[in-house]
Amino acid sequence: MQAQISLDTKDVVIRFSKESMTKEALAHFLSYIELMTLNQNSQLKQEQADELADEINKSVWESLRDKVLK
Repeated sequence: MQAQISLDTKDVVIRFSKESMTKEALAHFLSYIELMTLNQNSQLKQEQADELADEINKSVWESLRDKVLK
């Protein structure tokens, strides 16, 4: 696959043949770029992210515990 990349003041344009990738692969590629952008712009430290994940897990478990343990 030969790709062409052009940059201007606001945008990055990547061009390649649509036969080079399946729609699913393209969707994964775009999701990856979105995640990398969010990660790059995030000021959240790993420790804070871990604590937040723990809080979310506890909250979800508390709300589902009765349904799961029936």
